[in-house]
Amino acid sequence: MSLGILRIVGIILFVYLTWRNLKNNYEEDKIVNYSWIALLGFFVVGRITYGLVNFGIWNDSWLSWFSVWNKPGMDYIGGFLALILINFIFSKINSWKFIPFCEDGLVNSLFFLVFLIADEFLRSKFDLKTGVYLLFLVLMILLANLAKKKYRSLVWYKSGKKGFAFLITGFFAFLILGFLGLYFKINLPYLILYWLISLISLTGLCILGEVFNFLVINKRR
Repeated sequence: MSLGILRIVGIILFVYLTWRNLKNNYEEDKIVNYSWIALLGFFVVGRITYGLVNFGIWNDSWLSWFSVWNKPGMDYIGGFLALILINFIFSKINSWKFIPFCEDGLVNSLFFLVFLIADEFLRSKFDLKTGVYLLFLVLMILLANLAKKKYRSLVWYKSGKKGFAFLITGFFAFLILGFLGLYFKINLPYLILYWLISLISLTGLCILGEVFNFLVINKRR
């Protein structure tokens, strides 16, 4: 079960959920093309990022960079950021709204990551660190679904615009990743990157929701 089956299931589920959940709001053929390009970008960038961060790990042969079964290694944050970049590119090309498009595909992407990390969890024979990150992803899925359902009822989120779930999940996800990184003693550049993305997400949330205007109006009152 741990030898790639969960990864294959995750890939199939990502393609299917992306098609099912986005086909009513976007052109169906473009969504299918997007899902495969997103997967390719995720795995290529994730693999390259892992090799660069751990430079020298595959010094025996340049072919080792492509030997994903014999010599596993993937930077999931690099892959996820590649997904966001591909979202941006597709949004620009097709005149879609970037933040809402990211939100529409958020849960699909998180489910995909759950299957990948679950595979890592089995490969590592139930490593505690991997298990913590797996639990973290499950909690982020719950947060994203809750945010999608409840955001219009929040008084301080003045605009009510779509994108709240994506940005609030991004804020908490990368904030928590930073603290987990401190606990597991990861490299400082990663911590800075996590908290910077968390801050960007919070700022974007405030701008999208016109929170600053809301605070100014209430202060005048």
